[in-house]
Amino acid sequence: MHQVDKGSFRDPRGHVYIADDCVYRTVMPVAEEDYKFVLNSGLMEKLVGNGQLVDFKEVRLDVLGQQAPVARYVLEHPRLPFISHPYEWSFSALKAAALLHLDVILAALDHDIALSDATAYNIQFKGPHPIFIDHLSFRPYREGEYWIGHRQFCEQFLNPLLLRAKLGIPHNAWYRGSLEGIPIQDLKAMLPLKSKLGWNVFTHVVLQGHFQKASMDKKSRSAVSKNGAALPKTAYQRMITGLRSWVDSLSPPGSEKSVWGTYAEDNSYKSSEAQQKQAFISRFVSETNPNMVWDIGCNTGNFSKAALDAGAKFVIGFDFDPLALDIAFSRAQKEQLNFLALFLDVANPTSNQGWAEA
Repeated sequence: MHQVDKGSFRDPRGHVYIADDCVYRTVMPVAEEDYKFVLNSGLMEKLVGNGQLVDFKEVRLDVLGQQAPVARYVLEHPRLPFISHPYEWSFSALKAAALLHLDVILAALDHDIALSDATAYNIQFKGPHPIFIDHLSFRPYREGEYWIGHRQFCEQFLNPLLLRAKLGIPHNAWYRGSLEGIPIQDLKAMLPLKSKLGWNVFTHVVLQGHFQKASMDKKSRSAVSKNGAALPKTAYQRMITGLRSWVDSLSPPGSEKSVWGTYAEDNSYKSSEAQQKQAFISRFVSETNPNMVWDIGCNTGNFSKAALDAGAKFVIGFDFDPLALDIAFSRAQKEQLNFLALFLDVANPTSNQGWAEA
């Protein structure tokens, strides 16, 4: 029996099943027409070719036996080596995921296609490279429509980035306790007036907070609906392009210091001791030939790289120092290492959470 992924109950358009090294996705009747439209547009083929969308192929319906009797299609995907979540990503990883999401939106609009949501959980990582995983998020673009995922993008991507970029506060602990991200009203209340007056913050945080509050009042909601005007697709694309440029410019405060951020260069190891440790790791990897190595306390990734050089196929690093994680992620990008550094406080590890703790 194939096991349905426990987090895959929310989408009526299809469900995900896991079996050995394969991942299957059903396309249910409600999503059939949208799926065929998107498939015939060539968008998904283009995104897969660019490494932006996880690969897929249609397989026989009976591959799932009686577990998906009403599915119109079954897609098979390669299984990713490791599943991570936004609250485990460094600032740099979350930023890379946000940029990928915006790039996918722009590519979709070029094919007259839009995304039905903007959740950060639709993105995973292959090493330091983000990849989109939800093939059923795509649907035909409707002329004049607004970006319905704007608020979700802000709360799950933008606001956690702004928390660090504007206030110097890492997003990980807060995000872990609030699975839908950082609420707009909370971030709006925390930002200083100077930040709120900036055009981008005013547009994506202050105004969003105002409209969110107004929508709770029926009269205000009705007024917004009656006076709303269609958004031309060119304006939609300009908004996404402008937001992408702003997100790309965000970075943590330049004066940030941390206990472990410079540990790789400033530590108690003698040169010979560091060499001995690297030799031990290389020997261990050579003897065990692992597909995956976990580097607990990876810091900036020196010994993760040693494991990769010795033949490890993939390394997951864990650390709780924000600056060290950012350096490790950037290093993996620059050196093209099959290495993903994630946030983990070993004394307070990530628990199963969400609905039914899944």
